[in-house]
Amino acid sequence: MSSTPLSSTRPSRVGPGLLLLGGLALGLPASAQDDDSNENLSEETITGSRLGGLDTSQIPLVEQNRWSLDHGDARYSARARRGAEVLHTSEPFVADAISAVEALYHRHYADAKQQFADIGARYPGSAMEPVGQVLVWQALMLENFDFKYVSQYELALKRARSELEEALLQPGNDAYEYFILGGMLGIDSIHTMRTGEYVKALNRGIEAMKAVAHCKELAPDFVDAKLGDGLFNYWRTVIARSSKAIPDMGDHRAEGISQIQDVERDGIFLGPPATLSLVFTWMEEGDMSKALAATLKNQQGYPDNLVNTLVLGRVYMYMRRYSDSEATFTSVIAQDPKNERVYYYLTRLYMRTRNLPGARRSIDAYLAFNLDDESRGYGLYQKGLLEYREKNWDAAEGAFQESYKLARIDSAKQRVDMVRQKRAGG
Repeated sequence: MSSTPLSSTRPSRVGPGLLLLGGLALGLPASAQDDDSNENLSEETITGSRLGGLDTSQIPLVEQNRWSLDHGDARYSARARRGAEVLHTSEPFVADAISAVEALYHRHYADAKQQFADIGARYPGSAMEPVGQVLVWQALMLENFDFKYVSQYELALKRARSELEEALLQPGNDAYEYFILGGMLGIDSIHTMRTGEYVKALNRGIEAMKAVAHCKELAPDFVDAKLGDGLFNYWRTVIARSSKAIPDMGDHRAEGISQIQDVERDGIFLGPPATLSLVFTWMEEGDMSKALAATLKNQQGYPDNLVNTLVLGRVYMYMRRYSDSEATFTSVIAQDPKNERVYYYLTRLYMRTRNLPGARRSIDAYLAFNLDDESRGYGLYQKGLLEYREKNWDAAEGAFQESYKLARIDSAKQRVDMVRQKRAGG
């Protein structure tokens, strides 16, 4: 295995996509995606209950996010030189990869796809073209939390895996190839989990962790690889202490936060996903001021990133800064009128502020989209809550029944019984 930096005649195979989208999604655990389907669930945490015992005041915010230091033409920047050094590759390749990643974070999806394709053409066998396609299709689906581009995503993923597995049969460049392979597997693990195939998702996640472990062995100073460790250490503790099905292996939350912060500060590619992951960490810990600071940091650097803007609107909502929340969600509609998810969050916001006409307009707009069954089921649950508040018992019962049928929301089934009691005068 060669550790010599590659010349222009030997393709560099760095992987800016390892946890690019995976980091975003891993920052939103399954239970976080719709954390208030039950009105009584705590708004301040992901799991609905605070573990306690972690003094977040002793864990400072990262004062400097080096991710944002090299906007514009990043060729041969300090970040590119550092990335090339730790990954044992060439500076031009890392600089080009950083530029493509920047385009993705700025939501310049067509430009990002073209840049990844151009890199792939300059470096045959690097798998960069299909990797870029995987990231763009997943970003589009994350904006609406849907599966509209699943066929395009699966085709790109198949091609990316095939090219990467072929590349790993050749000596040299193994660190970057394992890095990007781990990213593709990690993203697919999250995607598979969203479809409800949990065993397959777990197996894919284990494959991803093995690939990342190989990357860390070959490039121990590559900080980005810590993001998976940080997310695992923090969220495994949270989930284990919220469920008897997972053994408690001790409290590793502070360790996990520190690892994510390392990536936020020094990551070559994954600074913004690390910051976004910390938003949900601070929310879980009940430290909403830090959650807001982290979201605003990404918002300042990437104002067009809809995933982050939607999260910012939710943070404001949880902080009961309702006018700020409404303005943030409204800005999403102005930027992308076809975004579906924002109407769901506006419904939740208006339900909290008892603006029932606003809630009705928003939920009707949401349900008018061509939604998948699960998304429609959650939307109908909100519709049922609205009808319940207005004492439209027949409409409420119908919405809750359909909600349970489509999304299997347990509280929807319970609500049917409550409606029937109300109708009977109970």
